[in-house]
Amino acid sequence: MMRFLRSLVANIALLVLAFILALIIWVNAIRDQDPVRTQFLQVPVEIIGQPDNTILQNPTRRQTVQVVFEGPSSVVNGLTDSDFLARVDLSTVPLGTDVSVPIVVEAKEVNVTIQTSSPESLIVNLEELVTQEIPVTLDLRGTVARGHSQGTPLIDPPTITVSGPASRVNPLDFARATVFLNNERETKIDSPQPIFYDRQGRVASVSGLTLSTEQVQVTVPIDEAADFAEKFVDVVWTGDPAPGYRLLSISADPPSVLVQGSPTQLGQITRIETEPIDINGLTESFEQKAALVLPTGISLDQDQELMVKIEIEPLVTSATYTRPVELLGLADGLEAIIDPEEVRVFLFGPLPALDTLLDEEVRVTADLFGLDVGTYSLEPDVNFPERGIELRSIQPAQITVTITEAITTTAGITDTASLLLGLPLAQGDGGETAVSPHHPPTTAQPDFFVAIHQPFASLPHPRKIIRLQTI
Repeated sequence: MMRFLRSLVANIALLVLAFILALIIWVNAIRDQDPVRTQFLQVPVEIIGQPDNTILQNPTRRQTVQVVFEGPSSVVNGLTDSDFLARVDLSTVPLGTDVSVPIVVEAKEVNVTIQTSSPESLIVNLEELVTQEIPVTLDLRGTVARGHSQGTPLIDPPTITVSGPASRVNPLDFARATVFLNNERETKIDSPQPIFYDRQGRVASVSGLTLSTEQVQVTVPIDEAADFAEKFVDVVWTGDPAPGYRLLSISADPPSVLVQGSPTQLGQITRIETEPIDINGLTESFEQKAALVLPTGISLDQDQELMVKIEIEPLVTSATYTRPVELLGLADGLEAIIDPEEVRVFLFGPLPALDTLLDEEVRVTADLFGLDVGTYSLEPDVNFPERGIELRSIQPAQITVTITEAITTTAGITDTASLLLGLPLAQGDGGETAVSPHHPPTTAQPDFFVAIHQPFASLPHPRKIIRLQTI
């Protein structure tokens, strides 16, 4: 029996050993087919557990951790950073101080083993998020105009809500809005941007903080004093500008003046008139001093110079001129025909200038410089004196110019014609030179005339002749 038991135990031991050896051989075979590899990835760090009403002051940017891991090649080769978790838990982090918090890295794939991760921790600073009402104060500089009084300024809104980290919001004390008065005569409304100050009276930055508004509206009421009033100046003039001119505008500088008197008298007048200014026959604008006509009991608050500017301009109209087209720059040996020979020019400008503009002063030209034989469509040029006149249009806008070679004749043609006809040249009774057997040939004349078909004496119409131009 004992021998049997020993034999059974020995067989079982051999069986277990054989199984272990077979397993080792199988694992080695598997590893040879799918070897273990080591790789690394940059994995973003996720912040979890942040308490409500807190703000993370540090770090300000998203952090990453480098994870080194190993596993079978078939598994490792397809992994990305989304297959890992890197977390920092802020649920137990104290507020207002820098704290080192460990970075916990996990792999979602069970066949992957994480070797190392770097960094292993993260320095964080968690602060309480607070909201505070900061009062706005007014810094009013300058004064209102003489004879005016200033009321109580109004600031809207009177406070500014500021939200942000407690370390930046809690030191804030007030915000100051500055408004400048420059002899104002009416209610001043401005929208300045307040500047924040801390409890030590130093300027504090609010960059990165949340503000309910970046500007406030300041209203400073300004009224006239009881015995002072601002009255507009009414410029009085007589006469009319010269014919062909018109009155464009009249203005006073300053446009209003401060006067003094009893409230009853001041309430009865709305404007202060000037002494009459004569503009009869004027053709130009001008500027001059003017005196005011003050009602009885009303006086100027202080002596001041009043300037009146009167603008006079000529009436504007249009005019039409029909002018021939002058050809410029035609080369020697060429001649040109234009169509049409005249164009209509439409001018616009001051009436006096157009009334005195002569037809001869309007010239229409066409530049043929460098043009050879051919037909051209040209836009003519219009020239006229500079008197504030402008060109509105030309009709037609383009002309047709046909350039050909000029046909030239010489005095030799006369002799040739005489030889062909067998007749000498004779002087006619009208000053013409005609062919006649009764007169000897004449000397060279500016123009020569050759009778056709028969001698001069037998011509039924001796003055019907052909003119040959000598060159």
